[in-house]
Amino acid sequence: MTAKIHEMSYDAPVIECSNLTPTVLPDDFHSSEIARAISGFKLPRYREIPDIKLYKDQLLAYIDGVLSPLSICFDDNWLSASMVNNYVKSKLIPAPVKKQYGREQISRLLITCIFKQFLPIASIDHLFRIQLKTYPLDIAYDYAATEIESALRSEFTCEESNLTDSATMVTRESLLVRSAASAFASKAYLLGYLAYCGINTEYNSPQVGGYY
Repeated sequence: MTAKIHEMSYDAPVIECSNLTPTVLPDDFHSSEIARAISGFKLPRYREIPDIKLYKDQLLAYIDGVLSPLSICFDDNWLSASMVNNYVKSKLIPAPVKKQYGREQISRLLITCIFKQFLPIASIDHLFRIQLKTYPLDIAYDYAATEIESALRSEFTCEESNLTDSATMVTRESLLVRSAASAFASKAYLLGYLAYCGINTEYNSPQVGGYY
């Protein structure tokens, strides 16, 4: 069987410089308002989370307030009442006491809202189960918060960084958290860069591909 060879057409129009849209250099993006906002993002530490119990509407407002700087890159519908109900039913977070939520639920919801941008809820639940067997919640949460901030700062600035592990002892569990923080920061950088270039990223939804 003889393969048919297609000759290249020389009738195609010549591409001129005026036909090309210049790309945005990373240095330009790093000095942008988006990059500055994300690189300075801070999560409250466990003891900084309100010690008073919050009703569901207060809980939603608090989570949204903490994560709102990241809405430049991600869907700003971080958490809804129905999501909270589903997470309680699936035992991802403990049930509220007298319809009120405390530090344990709030800290888990903050990490869930971040990690669900690239992980299915079932995988996050598995990470929480590993945490329960290895570290107290306050230590695990503060470590995750530190690594998330560090990963974002590294992605969104021009500073050289070797991303030193903040854990006193590096374990398989701490490496999982660092990997998750790095994955989140990488996705945030990509979506932030596209948004800076004016490219629509509406496809980015936590519910796509089974995320919820």
